[in-house]
Amino acid sequence: MKAQMLGALLLLGAAISPAVAADGPIVGEGDESLQVVVGPSGTSLEALAVPEVRCVGGADQSVCKQITRVLRRDMTLSFLFEILPPRSYLADPASETLDAPRFQDWNAIGANFLIKGEISGTGPYTARFRFFNATQGVNVPVTPQTFDGVSRGGLRTAAHRFCNAVIKARTGVAGVFGTKIAYSKKIGRGKRAVGTVAMDGYNAELTISNGSINMLPTWGFGGLLYTSFKDGQPRLYFGKRKLSSDRGQYRKVAVSPTNSTMVASISYGGQSDLFLVGRDGAVIRNLTNSKADEVSPTFSPDGSQIAYVSSAAGSPQIYVMSVGGGEGRRLTHVGGYNYAPDWGPNGLIVFASINKGKSDIFTVDQSGAVTRLTQNQGTNKDPSWSKDGRYVAFVSRRAAGSGLWLMSADGRYQAMISKGGGYGNTAWQR
Repeated sequence: MKAQMLGALLLLGAAISPAVAADGPIVGEGDESLQVVVGPSGTSLEALAVPEVRCVGGADQSVCKQITRVLRRDMTLSFLFEILPPRSYLADPASETLDAPRFQDWNAIGANFLIKGEISGTGPYTARFRFFNATQGVNVPVTPQTFDGVSRGGLRTAAHRFCNAVIKARTGVAGVFGTKIAYSKKIGRGKRAVGTVAMDGYNAELTISNGSINMLPTWGFGGLLYTSFKDGQPRLYFGKRKLSSDRGQYRKVAVSPTNSTMVASISYGGQSDLFLVGRDGAVIRNLTNSKADEVSPTFSPDGSQIAYVSSAAGSPQIYVMSVGGGEGRRLTHVGGYNYAPDWGPNGLIVFASINKGKSDIFTVDQSGAVTRLTQNQGTNKDPSWSKDGRYVAFVSRRAAGSGLWLMSADGRYQAMISKGGGYGNTAWQR
């Protein structure tokens, strides 16, 4: 029974059936389409205009168009702004300068805020961006907003950095554009790879693909750890280097916030327990030793506690314990099959739960209060917090599109960033 439960926790996702969801319109451009779903709570989006980035001094128009797309996509994914349709813009781009927009033209179309950009040179480039409060008719100073000596490939990074500064100007906390999300992906019969993709869906690549099953990626020590069946049984790897060499079967591993140690779920022939593991992969000591399975560890933001899944109550539930070990405290008392917890910087633990064959995503706080984030939107699993606690990455199968999705911390806004089947085990770079 325990082995069956553990196997389900490890490989969950391939066998969950999809459901139909009726969602809002697709917004975006080309094959970078994304889905925004508005729920019943949260704040309204602010109207933002993002006109075409202007090319001067011989800059290639294709470069300016690309960076315009980056700015619009980042601001859409911020879940703070609604991008006004470019066809509605009244301002004349030929006569309006970067630093002196005609605010009456932007007020006339209902813009609360305005972003303008200018790229000069033929490479390396100078990129300049500005953020305005169009309602008040003032420039909102952000840092950085000017980038000198930028390569063509570096312009996307420059745009992300500016957008992160815009988010800080509106919320007090910088954005996380430019970060990556790791995942596992089915690439053939009995084959899974570990890959990464940028938060905006750009530059998806399979980083670990060796003809075997590679899964459960975790960021730490400047790279990715994961479980691989490359040598016939599940072992722990860091990059292409095998860390575990004992007889244990390794499941999910979590890295402490200080990058000093790990906690891994390991089975030595019986049920799975949690073990403290050194950076070199050596097992230090056992943290749990019960008749139940303990899997899927995740550290608290300060590194003092571990949340995990245990079958001690007869079904998979979320528990919390001290990093030093000892008896765990049951946190969830609702849901018959709770799994894949991730402890966010905001103190909330996000997790997935299966009910009647469908999986949805929830959060739980330290008092045990549970909040639902997805409902009637297909099946949703494997959540992971962004480092600022404003987003959750997750895997979804729904009528609007299957693949990797993002949503706001309250679940109100959701967007697909990478389309396709076979995804699982998200882990957001922190």
